[in-house]
Amino acid sequence: MDILVEIEGGQGDELRVLERALREDPDLYRARVSRSAGEVEPGALGAEAVIQFIGENVLLPALLTAIYDHLTARRRTRSGMDLKATVARTDLPDGTRRVELTLEGPASEVVEAARKELE
Repeated sequence: MDILVEIEGGQGDELRVLERALREDPDLYRARVSRSAGEVEPGALGAEAVIQFIGENVLLPALLTAIYDHLTARRRTRSGMDLKATVARTDLPDGTRRVELTLEGPASEVVEAARKELE
């Protein structure tokens, strides 16, 4: 499973902070997490910074939960912070599947909806 995570909003170091949190998450110890550059969109000036996550399919719910929990905690500690995560799965034969991970509602429902979109 190959997943790319993009973060919009927050502080300038949001991606680095999330990367560190994912690397330290005990549920994701079997996965490879690294920061890299995403694909350049037509008309864009350069590549977006993304987190690349390579692991087994069974780790998808754990990854989505870790991202949800981390971003929810970051929003609570900094009032008014607007964060958005987009998760894209790039290892499927039908191309890239993308889903925006919303930070509203019960975590289990948000994670389950995102998992269904990406499988």
